[in-house]
Amino acid sequence: MKKFKITGFILSILLLAGISFADVNFSGMAGGSTGISGITGDNPDFTIPFNAFAAAQLNLGSWGIFRANLGLASKNLIGGNLFTGQDATLKMNEVSLVLTKSGNAIKNYFGFYFGTYEVVGQDEFLQRQFGIEPFTSMVTRNATTLSTGIPLYDNYGTGFSYIMNFADAPGVLGFNFYVNETSAKIFKINLDIRTAWITKLLTIDLCGGLGVPIQNQGTGTEILLLIDTLYAHGGVSLLLGNRYTHSLFIQAGIQNLELIKGSSPSSFEGIDDLSLLVEARIYSKEFKTRVTAYSLHKETIKDMFYLQDTLGVVLSLYSDTIPVKNNNMTMGTYIIGSLSDQSLADVISTTAFATIPKINVYLTPFVSIPVADGEMELMGQLGGLDIVNNLHFSFQAKIGYKKTF
Repeated sequence: MKKFKITGFILSILLLAGISFADVNFSGMAGGSTGISGITGDNPDFTIPFNAFAAAQLNLGSWGIFRANLGLASKNLIGGNLFTGQDATLKMNEVSLVLTKSGNAIKNYFGFYFGTYEVVGQDEFLQRQFGIEPFTSMVTRNATTLSTGIPLYDNYGTGFSYIMNFADAPGVLGFNFYVNETSAKIFKINLDIRTAWITKLLTIDLCGGLGVPIQNQGTGTEILLLIDTLYAHGGVSLLLGNRYTHSLFIQAGIQNLELIKGSSPSSFEGIDDLSLLVEARIYSKEFKTRVTAYSLHKETIKDMFYLQDTLGVVLSLYSDTIPVKNNNMTMGTYIIGSLSDQSLADVISTTAFATIPKINVYLTPFVSIPVADGEMELMGQLGGLDIVNNLHFSFQAKIGYKKTF
């Protein structure tokens, strides 16, 4: 906690200095979603979740950029009562100050931050560095996050980053040094290397590194720093093709893969921490088709707008050129087949399907409409759950809205 307070103090001093010596202009984005969902059967259940975020950015001229991003989440607005209220989580997603320094062919970015900072898998980093349109999967879109895509590993913490942007390439190269915690509340010191490049038919964002746990062992007055385990993590987003061609989109990531001193990698035990999404995109001007296969973490799925299960296949059929006044709206449907509580490790395991898994099928029509300089997303979803063993049904109706200001 002390190190986080020190980081906050340093960020505050640097921000005040920047405001004093720079021309400041403000921009921001906010969004939220709510709806109703339920399941039928022997134990029917209904929930009304609510999620929202607000992000602000102060551009300090050529001096730098300050950013803050706050999130709010409630699993169920009808989960409490008049006297106890409803549980909600308020989270500081990001507080950062980025100092910029331009050279002849390179622009340098020095970032000081707390929170989740430009995590690989989401398109925030590439949008900031190259100004490109979002290129991640539509099925991972969410009105309650600043950027689209899925976090391929968790880098929530406090730290420093340095990025070199080669304007003529175009490409970037840099590193990220930060401290965070494991699920077992063990502090880690992490060093990640990152690079990203864009060409006409290739877009790639690659990041990976190691985390060193901080563990003390005391012997009397003598304290030793033990390093007998390393945590590997990394991820890649890759687009072969572009927005206007047939293309293949791939995301893969691993988090907290334990590398233990003296152990032999006889089996890939870390596959449970693997995220994978592969999407074939068939392009035409009027109508688009995408086929997506995915295996994602439970922590990732719980925040998704469309996906309910950790392992599945999606057929997307939609058009994004339907005219509405001076803009276009998007309309289509997702047909989703998925398995409950399964992962890629279960699929390749020899004992994975000793019993028939819970197979779910969802039909999800959706529409995305430009409204008041923002975007409104509406979806309805009808699901057939456990269709082989014990068929019952689920339904969802959601509305989300995101606006830039």
